[in-house]
Amino acid sequence: MELADTEKIITLLERLKTGGTGHISEDELTSILSTTVKSCHVPCREAPEDVPYDAAEFEGVAREAEMHLCVLLQLLDSMKKAKEGGQRLSPQLLRSVIVGCVSVACEYRDSSWEWSSEPAAKTSIDILGKLCDFCECDSLQALLTGRQLAEESKDENASDDDIDAKRKERNTTITRGYMKFVLEKLTQTLKKTTWKSYPAVKMVYLYLLKLLDHRSIGEHIPYLLPPALFITDDWERSNKALGLSALRHILTNTPSSELRFYGRAAVIFDALKPLLYAREVEVLEEVYPTILEAARVLEADPSHAGKLRSETHYEVLLEQLLREMYGEQKLALRSLYSRTLTEVIVAMGIVAVRWSQDLMEIFKDYLAIYDGRDAKDRINILKGIKTYVQQCWPQVHMNVADIMKMLVCLAYDVTDQDSDLEPEAVNIITQETECIVRLLCDAAPQTMLKACHGIATVPVHADCRSFLERISVIVESAETK
Repeated sequence: MELADTEKIITLLERLKTGGTGHISEDELTSILSTTVKSCHVPCREAPEDVPYDAAEFEGVAREAEMHLCVLLQLLDSMKKAKEGGQRLSPQLLRSVIVGCVSVACEYRDSSWEWSSEPAAKTSIDILGKLCDFCECDSLQALLTGRQLAEESKDENASDDDIDAKRKERNTTITRGYMKFVLEKLTQTLKKTTWKSYPAVKMVYLYLLKLLDHRSIGEHIPYLLPPALFITDDWERSNKALGLSALRHILTNTPSSELRFYGRAAVIFDALKPLLYAREVEVLEEVYPTILEAARVLEADPSHAGKLRSETHYEVLLEQLLREMYGEQKLALRSLYSRTLTEVIVAMGIVAVRWSQDLMEIFKDYLAIYDGRDAKDRINILKGIKTYVQQCWPQVHMNVADIMKMLVCLAYDVTDQDSDLEPEAVNIITQETECIVRLLCDAAPQTMLKACHGIATVPVHADCRSFLERISVIVESAETK
């Protein structure tokens, strides 16, 4: 900030401090506000985009910003006094103040960010609270979305005259939210070619996005979707995860019809498909739930009703997932894939029967391989089998023999005295296995009776024999129903 600007700010603050509730010059206030806000922003990086930033790069930024944020806080106090003194502030000034203060306060609201600090974060939160208090809104979300005024209009116990009187009492001209104006300012730096030079802008974007829900996110999609896509496309894992989080929020809070409009959901799905080849667990943990949500939106398209298609969007996911699961050796990825498989089968429903042969191979492979004392992968696969039986029960009789062989082999392994599995894991596996047997008996009782004939007499160790006897009882009980 220039010396002359600093002197102007000090002069204005002294005059406001000693002037009580006197009249404020809006032109002067706008000029000072603009200068102060500009000084608060996290400075543009000079390093190349392919060089990650660290805390050392922002040394002194938070300390200087905290001083300017305090100036904004004092300006808000003076505006409140002027308002209480009867001065009516113009809508243009209000918009300028709200947009400017929100844009910079959100940059420092989290002290864990490399460019922020505890004092700067506290002052930022105070500014946001002061804005809400000044505009008589319950929260920043209400201020930016205008929802509070909409909710007042829906008050069943209030007449139109009461609502109008309440708005007049506010002595402000808040008739709609300010999110559009804040996002317009944000997009000045949140561009595909410049966003990496302004590290704080992505955090502000994500925070503002999370303030929007299904009632207000749709109208701002043109501002929100492009940044989510190009942040997701970045090479840094942290940025990918942030972009994926943004896309998932958009997908879960925007009406499906709006996402299919202009092919937005298809664009998201196609943008996420290459990420299915990633090898980083932290990335894939965000990718699969997000792309499943995109597939859900696309599959809900009314144009698909009553039509047989060669391949659904869910099958694209399942095919890639099974391909990745075959022969995977990395334990963290095996665990992720085994968890995800159940979610995909649930989403597919009975269409998963097309992939029965491939699924049986994966089930057998993952149940046969030791994965640690907690057996999390095996338990996840058992849940996948249970889901498969529930979703594909009309055709499950074709796979009863294969499934029972897997379950018996697993029971023999985990109940062996030499097994080092935790007792809790063995208990869960036993319960899940018995649940699957009951489901198979409900779906294909005669086939189960044939498959399990004489199962209690199979020569196995004592603990496994006890388990097989319980299975035999379940099957025989199902026959008598």
